[in-house]
Amino acid sequence: MANAYKVRATCGSSSCTYVHPQDIIRAVNYESSYAMALMLNDIPSYMSCPSCGNDMHFYPYALVEEWGT
Repeated sequence: MANAYKVRATCGSSSCTYVHPQDIIRAVNYESSYAMALMLNDIPSYMSCPSCGNDMHFYPYALVEEWGT
């Protein structure tokens, strides 16, 4: 498995039962995934929750390969 840096989205409402994170964008490195998550969070109503219709919250996510296992 190679390193993977992504931007994920979850529902921003605390009362929503939608808990499945969605991979939105695959990035080159963690810094770019962090910057994309910040940018997407600044765009009002960019993506709505499929369950309740509230705005989605974006966050960076990294899968880092461990060597020697």
